[in-house]
Amino acid sequence: MAIYDRDYIFRNSPPRRGPRLGSFNTILIIVNIAIFVLGALSPKLRELSLEYGYFSTFRVTWVGGLQFWRFITYQFLHANFAHVFFNMLGLLVFGPLVEQHLGSKRYFALYLTCGVFGGVSYLILNALGMAAAQMGFNHIPMLLYNSGPGIGSSDVPLIGASAGVFGVIVAAAVIAPNLTVQLLFPPVPMRLKVLAMVYVGIAFFNVVVQGKNAGGDAAHIGGAIAGYFLIRNAHLLRDFFDVFTDSRRQKSRERQQQARPAAPRARTERDDDAEVDRILDKVRQHGTQSLTSAERETLAKATRSRGGV
Repeated sequence: MAIYDRDYIFRNSPPRRGPRLGSFNTILIIVNIAIFVLGALSPKLRELSLEYGYFSTFRVTWVGGLQFWRFITYQFLHANFAHVFFNMLGLLVFGPLVEQHLGSKRYFALYLTCGVFGGVSYLILNALGMAAAQMGFNHIPMLLYNSGPGIGSSDVPLIGASAGVFGVIVAAAVIAPNLTVQLLFPPVPMRLKVLAMVYVGIAFFNVVVQGKNAGGDAAHIGGAIAGYFLIRNAHLLRDFFDVFTDSRRQKSRERQQQARPAAPRARTERDDDAEVDRILDKVRQHGTQSLTSAERETLAKATRSRGGV
């Protein structure tokens, strides 16, 4: 569920801002670390957070009480120091690039949605694995069977931020595919798009062969797919936090206002003076017989307003 032993730094990357205290990425890192530290300091608190926060097929389905909050809470729980360290390292390195591209709110929406789809991916593959097992098919590639009979196979905990982190890495690869990444182990340079494909490829292979942590890698794949889709359709993230508004309606109103003809401008005293001067010039050139009835009326009003008779 973590990106274990996958150390990396950018090399020859374009100038960009580092972590900012007010950024959502920094807040995410602080919150994840704080939850882990508090759990380490208080075993009772850790036990409660895991009990009510972990994700499993059983807990979020009808038989387990439809505990949908677990699609979010599992993303902030980690098994051990290495688990939280490598996940937060991924956010620290790749998160600022994506947040700078999307803006803070849309970045946070992308991160949470990728985590949710990680849970969805795990749920689907585990539910299919359980159904296949009931029919006697126990070795179908890509399906998650987990361990233990009955409820035990559907209540295996899933925790960690890796699904969201995978979504962020894939989004960064779409934004800057040719950005060079210098791996620390092994010490080789690699383009960001290649790194993302390698990560997703490893996860996919592990799920196919049903290897160790196949459930975690199933969540990684779901997060990666969501990250790719959302970064290419970022407009879908615009109203994520605006529950009672719709930006499309606002844009429609703006277009309608722009299409309306401008209201006629009220005449000013300067406009009246200019009209009177034009009429007087016409009289000098062509005589009073050349005036229209409207022009005669305008000239008469001007005469009365200036004290004439």
